[in-house]
Amino acid sequence: MDLQKLFLNGDGRIRRQDFWIGIVILIVANIVLGFVAGLVGWAVAGIWGAAILAGLVGLAMTLPAYFLMVKRSNDRDYPQTYVQALMALNIAFQIKNMIMPIEVGGPSFLSLIFSLVIAVAG
Repeated sequence: MDLQKLFLNGDGRIRRQDFWIGIVILIVANIVLGFVAGLVGWAVAGIWGAAILAGLVGLAMTLPAYFLMVKRSNDRDYPQTYVQALMALNIAFQIKNMIMPIEVGGPSFLSLIFSLVIAVAG
């Protein structure tokens, strides 16, 4: 499995196994990079630094997730507008979390549920 083709190219189709491997890779990468960015941001600028850096990591992970979802939607013969709508909601939610961080420093329950729905619905 070519990871560059999987995450940086929206052409073609992928098998179910490759899709789920890609989802697991994205989830693990998002958790690790978001945690590191949150710690660095918290050390530098408090809650706002953590929210902004973790949000930027989330936004950066949106493009590989988009390509992965587009390939799977091609495989399932779904219109790509579904994927585009879900990614637009994801981007809006990421920006909302950067602008209005919660005080405890972790994701809200609604954010977690929304992210899981986006990951599975694609």
